[in-house]
Amino acid sequence: MISTRQTGSLLIAAAVACTVTPAFAADDRISAQSGFYGNVLFGGGYIDLESNLVSGNQLIDVKDSSIQSVNQSPDSNDDAFPIISGEVNYAFGNRWEAFFGGSLEDYVTLDFNTRLGIRKQWDQVGIMGVSLLFSGLPAEVWEDPYLVGTPRSDTDRDSSGLRLDWWRILDSNFYLQLVTREIDIDNEASGTDPALGLTPDEILLLRRDGDDRRIRLGYRWTDGPHTLQPEITIGEDDRDGGAVAADTTAVQLTYSYGANEWRWVSTAQYFNTDYDAANPVYDRRTDSDGYALSVAAFRKLHIGDNNWNAFGSMTYADSDSDVDFHDATAFGVTVGVAYFFGNP
Repeated sequence: MISTRQTGSLLIAAAVACTVTPAFAADDRISAQSGFYGNVLFGGGYIDLESNLVSGNQLIDVKDSSIQSVNQSPDSNDDAFPIISGEVNYAFGNRWEAFFGGSLEDYVTLDFNTRLGIRKQWDQVGIMGVSLLFSGLPAEVWEDPYLVGTPRSDTDRDSSGLRLDWWRILDSNFYLQLVTREIDIDNEASGTDPALGLTPDEILLLRRDGDDRRIRLGYRWTDGPHTLQPEITIGEDDRDGGAVAADTTAVQLTYSYGANEWRWVSTAQYFNTDYDAANPVYDRRTDSDGYALSVAAFRKLHIGDNNWNAFGSMTYADSDSDVDFHDATAFGVTVGVAYFFGNP
């Protein structure tokens, strides 16, 4: 799934894994047998990111520490990163289930979130779940992304929140997700460089702390080996600074085909961000829109107990802002293996 963020670079970085996550997702089903089950992912990825706003995290380094102008487009920076993730579920046998873990999606948003929750299946109602979200390894952003002529310092972007899911709504193919997160920038210094000449009130417009809220509605249609999944996301970034507070929308279409030992997944999406107020550095809003295209392949491996799968994905995404400094592009590749255990 796509996870829309306040900055364009995080928006498009999320797209790198949007084809992989649906293949391993278990939110829309509950094991008929009691006991533990789940999956563990091992592998690696490569990301080439152009962004003036994000520096990576403790495992991914896509830093461009020094800039010469607040009007320059971002340079390209790349890095490889490890993938070690998965999810553990425990089914109680009465259509209740608890779960804990992360997903491959979290790795490429650069914000390694973990979920802890519970879900329940009801006849003629569907599967409903609630989970806590918290940063396992937060993304890193610049304390002041507009600092010119001297190396910038990075800082953690922590997030925590709540997610509500309703799959197979009233025994239909529709699903609904509600997500709310609190965003905290450890050391917020946006716009404080004296060379910018901003007033205290203008600096406050750039404060990135606040809350993100998302509502996501989708439909999953399956016909034999074919699965088609359109989805729309509407969100609000309610931040302390009006120049970084925004309304967001995203539409996504995922198609997958699975036959014999192979499964292919492809995704196309479009996203848009409209900010509440003008950025005082430019005296204009930094509204943006963009797109992402992804493809992934999965292959069952006949090794050991036949519970291994290999996977690989490739994505290109682009975010075009009204201000060149806020443009972003990303190219990403992931490869690895997944081990499934238990009886889902």
